[in-house]
Amino acid sequence: MPVFVNGKIRRRMRKRIPLILCMTLLFPSTLLLQAHFLHERYGEYKILADCPWCEDDGLGEDVVYVPFNASTMRLLSPADPHFLADLLWLRTVYYFGQHAFTDRQYPYLLHLLDVITDLSPEWEQPYLFGAVVLPVEAGAVEDGFYLIDKGLAQFPQSWELWFYKGFCMWQFRGDIDSAARALQRAALLPGSPPYLAPLAATLATRAGQRELALRFLNEVLDNLPTPDQRKIVLEKLREISGNAKNGA
Repeated sequence: MPVFVNGKIRRRMRKRIPLILCMTLLFPSTLLLQAHFLHERYGEYKILADCPWCEDDGLGEDVVYVPFNASTMRLLSPADPHFLADLLWLRTVYYFGQHAFTDRQYPYLLHLLDVITDLSPEWEQPYLFGAVVLPVEAGAVEDGFYLIDKGLAQFPQSWELWFYKGFCMWQFRGDIDSAARALQRAALLPGSPPYLAPLAATLATRAGQRELALRFLNEVLDNLPTPDQRKIVLEKLREISGNAKNGA
């Protein structure tokens, strides 16, 4: 056989043996690890009185395995990262629903959404979900801003993310000026509803920046495709201009 004749072939095979052994051990180890987590997760099933479709593992924990980060998940689970994100998304939605109907506490929510968006950064839905749920439902305002900014890095043309950022600036930080600018940014993006420009102008006016409000409306007016949208903005322009003349 060539392996006994050619010394180079023999040396090459010696180098490959550790790699082959490593791969041979890694695959069953991964399966055993996943089986262990499945057993821990679904080994015992009890119905919760407050949430009939929820489950209790008997340990007081509803998330047995929380992935440390996306790199760890890729290493332990030999699958497409987008598929892993889908699976983790299903678990996250279930986790949120269970707590929404019971204790309304979500200690793992940001981490789960963070890993999902690391695994599948070009998937917009988890960013939008976190932008609403984290500050409004979980009371985690800074976590919400973190996920919104992370989403805007991937989707700078998303009017929804800019809208949520402006809303959070307004409602949770009281920063009306920054809120107005974020809403104006949203109003200039494709697909945004016609009420955003007047809302941004209203906030700018409340912040004492009437000229900025007028500039907002004029910028949007040049980009509105339908007469109905233009009518809404023109009415707001006349309102603010009239208040300025009356000294209001």
